[in-house]
Amino acid sequence: MTRALLLLSLLPALAIASPVPFEARYQAYTTGLPCGKGKLRLEAEPDGEYRYQASGKICVIGQHIDHESRFGMQDDTLVPGPYQTEFDGWFSHRFLDGGLNSSGRYTVTLNGETLPDTEEFPRAQWEPAQMLRILSQAREDVQLSYTWGDETREYLFEYQGTETLDTKLGPLLTHKFVQDHPNEARVATFWFAPELDGLMVQLEATRLGVHWLTVKVRAYQPLG
Repeated sequence: MTRALLLLSLLPALAIASPVPFEARYQAYTTGLPCGKGKLRLEAEPDGEYRYQASGKICVIGQHIDHESRFGMQDDTLVPGPYQTEFDGWFSHRFLDGGLNSSGRYTVTLNGETLPDTEEFPRAQWEPAQMLRILSQAREDVQLSYTWGDETREYLFEYQGTETLDTKLGPLLTHKFVQDHPNEARVATFWFAPELDGLMVQLEATRLGVHWLTVKVRAYQPLG
């Protein structure tokens, strides 16, 4: 079995409810100090598709990101669509354009040049905003492959059950996932609030046991 087919066989058959359009704002911290902000917006399009827009500054690497992706819904299944991501950093500028190919993986161009797509390093099935939507609806361990920038990343997200968080929006019951990483020194933890249609309300990333990035929701507004 090829690596791509193996990944598809590991994906759970999740029923994904049609999403509720919203706008959410986040505050980022490093070593406990505020260091960046971001916004995530989901809109329903007239043609029945949905559009994600994400923007903000990644404090730990000094880059500004603008990201847009589209997806559809068919029989309670999320159907991935194209995406564009622009990184504007201190020393580099990168523009990525991703679209699905005939095998259901993303073909990605970086500053106009097509990135490799091989059995050893295939493009992924999802982009991060779509992947978060799928993860937010899960209630068990999930294996997902996703494309971020010029990398393809494959992870096991281990379901940790429920946890109530104190947030800027008040106490929220959340579903918690820990992301497995090939480098065991790096760990990411996600919290999703079902009462906010599975919105990601907190993210923590650690290296060698040290929290180096925390992202927390600070505002949320349903749209439409």
